[in-house]
Amino acid sequence: MINLAQIILICLLFSACCKSPKRATTKFENKFSWTIQDYKKGDLEISITNHNLKNYTIDIARSNETLHLDLNKLKIPHKTPEVTWVNKDFICISNWWSGPFQNFMFIPLRGKLKEHIFIPKDIQIADSVANTLVYIDTIVNESQVKLVAENLLNRKKKYITYDIPENYSFYPYYDSLSLKSFILKFWYNGKCKNVSIQEIK
Repeated sequence: MINLAQIILICLLFSACCKSPKRATTKFENKFSWTIQDYKKGDLEISITNHNLKNYTIDIARSNETLHLDLNKLKIPHKTPEVTWVNKDFICISNWWSGPFQNFMFIPLRGKLKEHIFIPKDIQIADSVANTLVYIDTIVNESQVKLVAENLLNRKKKYITYDIPENYSFYPYYDSLSLKSFILKFWYNGKCKNVSIQEIK
C-alpha cells in the first residue's frame, strides 16, 4: 500500500519531469529580487531579472555575444515580462501591463545582437510563423478602429480600417482576431470579416 510520503515523492518526480525545459533555473537574491533563465536552447540563453519589484532587465547571450536591456532606461512599461516565442529570426518577449493589455519587444537574431524593436501600441497579434504584427493605432469616435499590420523582417506596413458594429461598445470592438497566410479575420457576433495583408510579405 502506498503511503503519504510515497505519494508526495511521486508527485515531485512527476512535476520535475513535466517542467518546461525553457525555464531552467531561478536564482533569488532576496524575496523581492530574482533572476530566471527563461529560455535556453543551443547557444542561446535568455535571462530576466526582477530588481526589487522596481525594474526588469533582460540579458541575452549567444556564443560570444551579449545584449543587456534595461526596461526602465528604455522607458518600457513593465510588470511581468517573459519569453513568448523564439524563432530563427526573432525573440518575442511579452509583458502584461494592465487588464488585457500587453506590450511586446522583439530582438532580431539575424546578424549581431545589438538592437530591439519596441512598438508602443496595443498589439493584438504577434505571429511567430510570418514574423507579423497587428496592432491598434487609433480609435476614432468609437466608430472605427485604425489598425496596422507590420512585417517585422522588412518593416512593411498595411493600414486597416475596421468599422465598429452598431451597439458594440466593448474594447477591442470585436470578439476575436486571427491571422493565417496573411489573411486577417475579424470575428464579431458570429460573423467573420476577412482582410488580406499580402502587401506586406
